[in-house]
Amino acid sequence: MLHTIKIVASAAATVIALVAYIPYLIDMFRGKNKPHLYTWISIFLITAIVAYIQLIGGAGVGAIPTILGVGVDAVILFYCFKFGTKDVIFMDKVCLAITIVGIIFYIALNSKPVVSLSIVTAAEIISFIPTFRKTRNDPYSESLPSYYLLMLKLVLILIALQKYNLLTVSYSVLWLSVFVVFLSSTYRWRASVQKKHTTHDSQEAPFI
Repeated sequence: MLHTIKIVASAAATVIALVAYIPYLIDMFRGKNKPHLYTWISIFLITAIVAYIQLIGGAGVGAIPTILGVGVDAVILFYCFKFGTKDVIFMDKVCLAITIVGIIFYIALNSKPVVSLSIVTAAEIISFIPTFRKTRNDPYSESLPSYYLLMLKLVLILIALQKYNLLTVSYSVLWLSVFVVFLSSTYRWRASVQKKHTTHDSQEAPFI
């Protein structure tokens, strides 16, 4: 029974891994969603590494959604070159450099998977800083429904895992935490923008 639940959870997470990015891509093509190129370069590289680490860590069917996610990340990365944000600063380049250094350390410490996973996970979270900063400047430049689906995918991955250890669990738990912080911050930024617009409109409204 438990094995069946894990297979169903893995299958559901795999479907969500595909569906989650449909609104993200649609909004990108419409110009509403402007992903950060540097973030997606990092996410693509490190997700590939994490998928491999989950496999050797015994994740079993729980690793399938992560493997599929590598392909989806590649598609989004490809379109980032055309539809991505132009809001790039020096710190974004620093974050990408840290990610690359993290990958180099992973290769050097491949015999120590726990240390390697810690390094690449920290590097990927750092790589999300450009998206966090960009969204703070333009709170409507990210398609948020996809993030909720991704959080559901991560929960299902945790359910689907055949073995629970630091190698298989930490990645999903950390990203769930990051997405909670990111979503709550984005809604706060959007509320602030709406408040400013409301105040501005009321100041310009003619007296009757």
